Amino acid sequence: MELITGFIFGILGSLHCIGMCGPIVLALPVGEQSTLKFTFGRTLYHLGRVISYALMGIAVGLVGGKLLLPIFQQNLSIIVGALLVLTVLFPKVVRSTKYLQKIFDPVTQKLTVMIGKLLQSKNIASMLTLGFLNGFLPCGFVYMAISTAAVTGGLLAGMLFMIGFGFGTIPSMLTVSFFPKLISANFRLKIVKFLPALQVIIGLLLIIRGLNLGIPYLSPKLAKMIPTDGGGCCH
Repeated sequence: MELITGFIFGILGSLHCIGMCGPIVLALPVGEQSTLKFTFGRTLYHLGRVISYALMGIAVGLVGGKLLLPIFQQNLSIIVGALLVLTVLFPKVVRSTKYLQKIFDPVTQKLTVMIGKLLQSKNIASMLTLGFLNGFLPCGFVYMAISTAAVTGGLLAGMLFMIGFGFGTIPSMLTVSFFPKLISANFRLKIVKFLPALQVIIGLLLIIRGLNLGIPYLSPKLAKMIPTDGGGCCH
């Protein structure tokens, strides 16, 4: 189920990919490639992104599922959802904490240099590495996906959600690759303006999920931990 949910998440958020990541895709090496090589290269690139997303899903799923009890997972879902909504309603708060980005700047700079070198490579196999590295670049939409994966309930669930998320973003990215003239700079600018609304929607969905309303898929009912006479717990 997490695979499908992640895929839908990726599809719905594909506008972000077009608006923010479209220029990167358009900068991928083309040269005198045949249609087959062009398609294969782009496929490798996106597969690399999916692999990096899967690794991130494993990491956050481990924290959210193995180290947190179900009740804490619900609270985490509400907290993450609330933060997503509040950062849109109070953008000045986000701007005032930009100093936190300095922590990641050295890593981001190294990734950017490595990606720049790979963009100049004519080796089609380098596309896999290029996509893998690109998956770790700072991206608000990926952060939202990671936040959602963290409350899916476990390592496997988190990984599947992020894999589905990665594949969900591929159709829009392939569209940019094959039909670049359809995605003008003005169109991308309009898409970027829509992104805060998308963030609020995702935040509200996370809040609803954490409320334990018993709504299938949207807000599933989680069994509470009930103490037993033996001092243990049961579901």
